[in-house]
Amino acid sequence: MKIATLAIIVKGNKVLLGYKKKGEIGTNTLNGPGGKCEPNESPINCLIRETKEELDITLDAKYLEKISVITFFFAGVASFEVHVFRTDRFEGTPKETADMIPDWYDVNNLPLDKMLESDREWFSKAIRGEKFNANVYYRARASNFEKIEFLPT
Repeated sequence: MKIATLAIIVKGNKVLLGYKKKGEIGTNTLNGPGGKCEPNESPINCLIRETKEELDITLDAKYLEKISVITFFFAGVASFEVHVFRTDRFEGTPKETADMIPDWYDVNNLPLDKMLESDREWFSKAIRGEKFNANVYYRARASNFEKIEFLPT
């Protein structure tokens, strides 16, 4: 199973999302920055690296709050364990990169139709800082969403 990360970056009633241009999962959808951990890389170090690569901003580990661990199952097989962190602090100005096109979205009017199907079920909880763990089930790799199970933290 691959270990990955995702950042929920908020500023007031806005959340920073990026249109994902490429990647193993979520291409052509909106999501927060993040990605797969490299060998021996911690989730926090991965998130800081991926956010810099994808949006050209710098996160500070001391301001990252772990919100969730979500395990994604594709065709019944646990494929990704995603560590979700929330923050309202970063350095720099989000910029378009080869990976993402950033923009700020109102947390009360999220473009859910442009996000992965399962994100529609849990993303708002993460924005609000609600802590949870979950299992997400797809029939195939990130398509044909089946269900989400929220688990105790």
